[in-house]
Amino acid sequence: MAEFVRTVEGRTILMVPKSSLTAKVPSKIPAFFNPAAKLNRDLSILAYSAFAASSGKKTFADSFTGIGARALRVAVEVPEVEQIYCNDINCVAIEAAKEAARLNSVTDRCHFSVDEVCKFLLKGDKEGDRYSIVDLDPFGTPARHVDCVLRSVLDGGLVSITATDTAVLWGVYPKVCLRRYYGRPLNNSYGNETAIRLLLSLTALTASRLELAINPVFVHATKHYLRVYAKISVSSSQANDVYNNIGYVMHCFQCGHRFNTKDYGRGKCELCNNGLTVGGQLWTGSLHDKEFIKKMLEQDPDRQCKKVLEAAVEEASEIPYYFRADEISSKLKSNTHSVQKIIEKLHAAGFVASKTALNTSAFKTDARIDSILDVLS
Repeated sequence: MAEFVRTVEGRTILMVPKSSLTAKVPSKIPAFFNPAAKLNRDLSILAYSAFAASSGKKTFADSFTGIGARALRVAVEVPEVEQIYCNDINCVAIEAAKEAARLNSVTDRCHFSVDEVCKFLLKGDKEGDRYSIVDLDPFGTPARHVDCVLRSVLDGGLVSITATDTAVLWGVYPKVCLRRYYGRPLNNSYGNETAIRLLLSLTALTASRLELAINPVFVHATKHYLRVYAKISVSSSQANDVYNNIGYVMHCFQCGHRFNTKDYGRGKCELCNNGLTVGGQLWTGSLHDKEFIKKMLEQDPDRQCKKVLEAAVEEASEIPYYFRADEISSKLKSNTHSVQKIIEKLHAAGFVASKTALNTSAFKTDARIDSILDVLS
């Protein structure tokens, strides 16, 4: 394995392609490893630790394991997980993962396979049972594999899903988004929130077809990926209620007014009489489970993870959609107010307001944009 070198992430030794540590865009050859996704993996370790602390059977399936960065960190850093299943179509990557498992002395808990994702997931663990935690972190869209992920997870289990086709979900390619996610995106100032809600909508609707229901417990986003975590329940009655959390967002590109609706329809903006643009269908429910995130914070996260999680705990995630501070200052033709100052003024005026984990320069509030401008003018 001359092309591979040792590196350490968290408390885990990894065998990674030497070129991946210096390349601006890591190559898939001889195997894929992205050092810039460390935050993604750090947060996942915290989420799996929080989940494992209160679950029964603990098995983890990593369907796109690559060189095993996430799966091996689970083996080393989440000892409550009893068995770890690592799969990738790249046999070279799997050999690197096996070597790293040996170096970390976790070979006895790790199982390796070279297989297509759905074939791997639907085989189940060594007893043929479903997994308690299933991760899906593909190149590009997860849409084609969501069905298999949901079929492979235990009742009460946890799924974590990454989407890196952010241009599609943000609205650069709306026809592709409609085909993949059954919803229209909005290329606007809160595009990553509508993107996450489109991903959750696809997951929830696919789950309902399988007599399952999802409960999002944590989401986050960066420039190059979106990430959702959701607990899964086997329940036909909850599956019947899926449309309680599915709807549309109406957005006015003239004045910035935005709101959710259950009914598809364009109409006129009540604030400026401009035509409204429709986004969705998408998930309209809450994005975070505060108690779950508090358990993540109890795992002693580093500064970067702690910042994301504290914002998520504070976030009024049942309120869509966030406002960016610079969006408001542009309309006021003034210097940008700090997010904290905006929140304080909205609180003083009697509105709900909070930070958001999805954008450090934004806030959420139940105030309409005309009320926000009045409060800050």
